[in-house]
Amino acid sequence: MHRSFTRNLKIFCLLASGFIFHSNSWAIGPCPAVGYATSCSALITINPNGSLKVQIDPSVTPYDGSDDTLVGVINHSGATVYGIQLTGSNIFGLDGDGAFGGGNYSGPNTNFIISADGNSGVVNFNAGLADGQFVYFSLEGAPSQVKLAKRITIDPGHGLSCPTIHEKLGAFGDKIYPANNPPAGRLREDYLTVDVAQKLQPLLANDGYAVFLTKNNVNQCLPLIDRAKYANVHRSNMFVAIHFDAPAGITRYLGNHGSEGIYNSTKSDSYNFANFVAQSTSSALGVSNRGTKVDNDLGVLKLTSSRMTSILIEVARLSSPDDDIIHAAGATGKAANGIRNGINQFVNQ
Repeated sequence: MHRSFTRNLKIFCLLASGFIFHSNSWAIGPCPAVGYATSCSALITINPNGSLKVQIDPSVTPYDGSDDTLVGVINHSGATVYGIQLTGSNIFGLDGDGAFGGGNYSGPNTNFIISADGNSGVVNFNAGLADGQFVYFSLEGAPSQVKLAKRITIDPGHGLSCPTIHEKLGAFGDKIYPANNPPAGRLREDYLTVDVAQKLQPLLANDGYAVFLTKNNVNQCLPLIDRAKYANVHRSNMFVAIHFDAPAGITRYLGNHGSEGIYNSTKSDSYNFANFVAQSTSSALGVSNRGTKVDNDLGVLKLTSSRMTSILIEVARLSSPDDDIIHAAGATGKAANGIRNGINQFVNQ
């Protein structure tokens, strides 16, 4: 696991991609006896620094006498956790003999989202697994890899109705484009942020994320506090606000253009997140990379949960030399793919 990720991570800010195996000759968890199993065959512990430890007890017989496994999860993170992602050979290839009767493998407090091949899935904790709580479920075998579930909120900035709620309208570009080059007129941030977000959502969903958009149309405008609440309610562990910078005036000639990642330094590992996304977005779009900037007073980042890794990406400036690049066909798709790649680089660091 990347050292800075381990050092800076606080639980529920992002995926914990590492795992450690230990074998004991004694019972490793408080699973009840089921069938041939006297306790948990596998116990997943969520630690205070965000790492996940997996203990395997080979002395516990599969509860069906063959391969079905009781898996326990104990949360010692200091925060409520809402899901974990497990991987292993056919562990979700459920064949109808779950530990809870009636073919039920997940029990009363969990539910599964299973991949098509049965080798991976997300275990959701229905009401959240609070610090100190334990839950168990059954699978067709022990997991070989454990991560926190990938949940992300994407927030397209601004909106045409923002002035009606005393929020800012998005920025306008300073160049008027002809009618035969869509879109006609000036570039508008309100339209661009929604377009990028709508293209980004299916890309991330295809990568296995649970993706939540604060809005999906250009007219809608949410107060900053509601944008943050939306992410909190949906139990996201990452938050990305999408924006485009207003024209830079004379400072454009001083290199004040391109992509920039803005982060709140109080949110765990947000600098690294902003850095990955800024680098990847600028590369995909073909604009300069202005790097990162800390802003602990930016409302939409400040109001998200303290456990949430939260950033804002300024995709590019609505003035030269960025504006022609943004206006070109396919540009918002390139920006979406760049943000996606930065998110994945951060998660898999």
